[in-house]
Amino acid sequence: MMMKKQLLMVLAIMGALALVSPVALSHSDAKPQHGGVLHSKYDLNFELVREADSISLYVDDHGEPVDTTALTGQIMILAGGERSEAALVAAGAGKLIATGVHIPDGARVVVSLTDADNKVMTVRYIF
Repeated sequence: MMMKKQLLMVLAIMGALALVSPVALSHSDAKPQHGGVLHSKYDLNFELVREADSISLYVDDHGEPVDTTALTGQIMILAGGERSEAALVAAGAGKLIATGVHIPDGARVVVSLTDADNKVMTVRYIF
C-alpha cells in the first residue's frame, strides 16, 4: 500500500513538471532593445540590427552587455543568389559592427563569433 502511494506521488510530480513549459524556464522572453531581430542562444541574447551604412550586433547576458573585445566575428549574408561577408569588430560594450555590407529583405544571415577560448557561436537570421 505504501509503495502504491509513493508511486502515485512520483507520477503526480512528473505530471506537474511536464506541464511547465521549457520556454518559461529559458530567458528567451527578451525583447529587442535596438530595433533589430533578436535570437537567444548559448545563454546569451544576440540582436542583429540593420543600420544605414553598417550592421550592428548587440550581445547581452540577461540584460548585461557582454565584453565584446574578446570576440572575433564574421557575418555572411545570402541574398538573391549573392553571398557577401564582412568582419564583425568590437564597438563598445556589448556591440560589434560590420561596415560595407547591407542586409536586404529576404536575406539569410549567419553570424559566427569566436571567444577567447576558441569557442565558436553561430546564430542564424532570416530577414
